[in-house]
Amino acid sequence: MIEHFAYGWLTPALALALAFLGCLLGTYLAGRSRGYSGRHRARWLTLAALAIGGCGTWLAHFMALLGADVPQTVVRYDVPVTALGLGLAVAVHCLGLYLVGFGRPSAWKTVPAGVLTGLGVTAVHCTGPLAMRIAGTVGYDPRHLLAGAVAAIVGATVTLWCVTVVRGTAAMLCAAAIMAVGVCSTHYTVMAAVRATVAPVPGEVPGQSLFTLLAPVCVLAGVALSGLAYCTVGLAVRQDTAREEALLRRARDMYSVATLTRAAAARQLEQRQRDRGDAAVPSHR
Repeated sequence: MIEHFAYGWLTPALALALAFLGCLLGTYLAGRSRGYSGRHRARWLTLAALAIGGCGTWLAHFMALLGADVPQTVVRYDVPVTALGLGLAVAVHCLGLYLVGFGRPSAWKTVPAGVLTGLGVTAVHCTGPLAMRIAGTVGYDPRHLLAGAVAAIVGATVTLWCVTVVRGTAAMLCAAAIMAVGVCSTHYTVMAAVRATVAPVPGEVPGQSLFTLLAPVCVLAGVALSGLAYCTVGLAVRQDTAREEALLRRARDMYSVATLTRAAAARQLEQRQRDRGDAAVPSHR
């Protein structure tokens, strides 16, 4: 059996905090997309997928995976398979957000998108055990894995519903907390399906320790969170400023047109008064 809390509640708490932060950023970015259309909306939804999929899902999964240990053997991980989970998490959330982010929100879009995204999230959480290398074999219990898939589908559906309808700071905080709990619950439900059998193997166990990957992952997470924070604040401010400047230009143009119209009306009035004055004075021959 795999021990999932080798370092106590430290790794689950860190995973929950990262999931909450990523989901909160993603919810805000998805909310910003409602004010745009076309490629501009697609850009905001892509950023939301990076936040929810990359930070809120995969990074929380990686942090929780640090607490997994198999007694009586060293645990190593295959780096390409571990990195595959990151790309898969972003891709499936991007697909789900594109499906529900365009057009009016409806259950007919949210439920199928939640099923597709949930199955993808299940695959993301399976990449950790799939990348696990031990002195022995790693397998799955089908019943627990099915329960993990159901939890992932429910969590993904709730996530997509939250990012399409939730408005307001308090509602976003509550939605992010619910989404973070769903991400961590899915991780531990899927991990409960993993079965490890220790057996002697010739040579060393291949792969890298997760603690070896912790430093580059933390750097990547810092860059990603900083970039998303800049997009959340900086890009929004720039677009709002551009929108305000466009409104000011329109107001100036309308004022110029109104001024020219008044001037033209005044000239016409003067011309009419002049014509009336000429008509009132008789001509002497």
